[in-house]
Parts: sequence; structure tokens; C-alpha cells
Amino acid sequence: MKLPSRDVSIFSMSALDVLAMATGTFVLLVVILMPYYRMTVDANAAMDDVLASTEAQQAEAEALERAAAADQAATEQKIAEAEEILRAAAELRAAAISLRQEADAADGRTGSDSRRIAELQAQIDQQIIKELDLVFVIDTTASMTEVIRQLRDSMAGIVRILERLVPSLRVGVVSYRDRELPGRVVESIQLTPTDTSLDRIQRFVSGLRASRVGGRTVHEDVDKGLEEALSMRFRPDAKLTIIVIGDAAAHRPEQSYTLRIANRFHNSGARRTISTLFVPTRSFLAGGRGGREFFRDLAQAGGGTFNQHSGQLIEGVLLSVLEE
Repeated sequence: MKLPSRDVSIFSMSALDVLAMATGTFVLLVVILMPYYRMTVDANAAMDDVLASTEAQQAEAEALERAAAADQAATEQKIAEAEEILRAAAELRAAAISLRQEADAADGRTGSDSRRIAELQAQIDQQIIKELDLVFVIDTTASMTEVIRQLRDSMAGIVRILERLVPSLRVGVVSYRDRELPGRVVESIQLTPTDTSLDRIQRFVSGLRASRVGGRTVHEDVDKGLEEALSMRFRPDAKLTIIVIGDAAAHRPEQSYTLRIANRFHNSGARRTISTLFVPTRSFLAGGRGGREFFRDLAQAGGGTFNQHSGQLIEGVLLSVLEE
């Protein structure tokens, strides 16, 4: 007969044991999964940064598109105004020819007809520009960075519009800075025909760079830039227009001299003018407020027009040429 087994097996688990095991398991899982959690958090933060950057870039692109549309609208308006001037000039020319033919047929001109023809011819001469020598004189100090960029972007458009008005157009460019800054004070490209050598003008303008440091004063060497422009070889029968673009007056000792040479140029021949395009930069607002008055005086001495840059360089340039 087999005796029954007398071994006793006891299996017991207290609540404390269960809690300890659960806690250990949780800690182990945390240790194992913590790197992945951190990576997830970092990835989410990076995604948020990318989304924010994308939204900012999209907003900037939309702003650029609106600005480009505004530029295009302003350019088209100027083209329309230019074409209207051409139509008016053609009508004046036709009327003058008709009067001249009538006077010849009448076997002698009366004083009234002669005066009327002379008046019409004067109006034609004011409206029609057969030859234009145009020189840009631009400040390239640090405060003019944005305007220099606009000149680079607008030069081809400016030339395209003016070529529709002027059968023969030549463009020169002078850049000037201040004697306190390193490098050459003046650089230039001489008057160049736009129909054959626009690329030369574009290369020069594309190479213009604003100085990286500012000067100690709020005045610039405007007189040096203007002297360089006046030394160019102008055509004797062309309309001569110099446009000075900047935000600061000449140094005080040279201000009177600058106005004198501008006035001398204006009085040296018919249709010779110096216009100014004043740029109200931060430097001007901070302490150079005499610049606006100087640019106004310079335009008056040069017999040209004073305009204040209001965001569209092409508009200011066309106004300087067409309003004279």
C-alpha cells in the first residue's frame, strides 16, 4: 500500500509584493522608453519650428507678390502717361505742319500765324525728346542699402520705358560715398547707349554695394559725385538730365560750391537740368534732417525737380525726367 505524500506547498503573494513588482516594471519601462519620448518631444518641437518658419516664409512671399503687383501697376501707369505725351506731341507736330502749309499757300505768313507756329513748335520741343543723356548720381553709404537694391532691380524697367519716349538714350551712373570711409569716394560708368550696351550698365549697377560701416557725420561727398557726373561727355543737342539720389547733404564747407556748380551747369545750355530724389532713411530721421532742404536747394539750383522717394524708385526717376 502506497503512503500518501506528506509534502506541503505554500504559495502566497501579498499586496505589497504586487505593488513592488508593478513599480519595478513601470520604472524599467520608463528607463527603456525615455529616449524615444525625448525624441518625440524634440521632433514635435522641430515640426512646430518648421511650421512657423513655413508660415513666415509664406507671408513674406505673399507680401513680395503684393509689392511686385504694385510695382507692375505703377510701371504700367507711367507707360500710359508716356504714351499720352507721345500722342499729344504727334498732334502738336501735325498741327504745326498744317499751319505752316496754310501759311505758305497764302503767299506769305501773317504775324499771327508766325507766332502761333512758333508757340506750337516750342510746345513740341518741350514734349519730344529726341536725344537724352541721363546720369544717375547715387549715394552708396550704409544707409542706402535698400535703394541701391531697388536701382539694380529697376534699371532695366527704367530704360525700357524711356526708350519708348526717346529715340536715342544714353545712361551713365556715378556712385559716391564719404571721405571718412575706406575705398574710393567715387566710381562711375560713362554715358553708354542703352540700345547696344545695356548689359554694361547693368553689370556696373549690379556691382554697386553699400558700405558696411557708417561715417562719423551725417554729411556725404555729394560734391564729388556731382563733379564726376558733370565731367562726362554730353551730346551738344541732347537733353541732359542728372538725377542725384541720396539721404544726406554735402559737407557744410562744400554745400555752397555744390549748388554753384549745379546752377552753372543748368545755365550753360538749353535743356540742362539737375533733379534730386531724396530718400528719408533712418539716418536722416535720426539726425540728418538738413538733407531734405539741401536736396530741394540742389534741384532748384539745377533747374530740375525735387521728389521724395516713397517706396518706388522707378516712379521717382520717371517723375524727375517727365516733369522737367
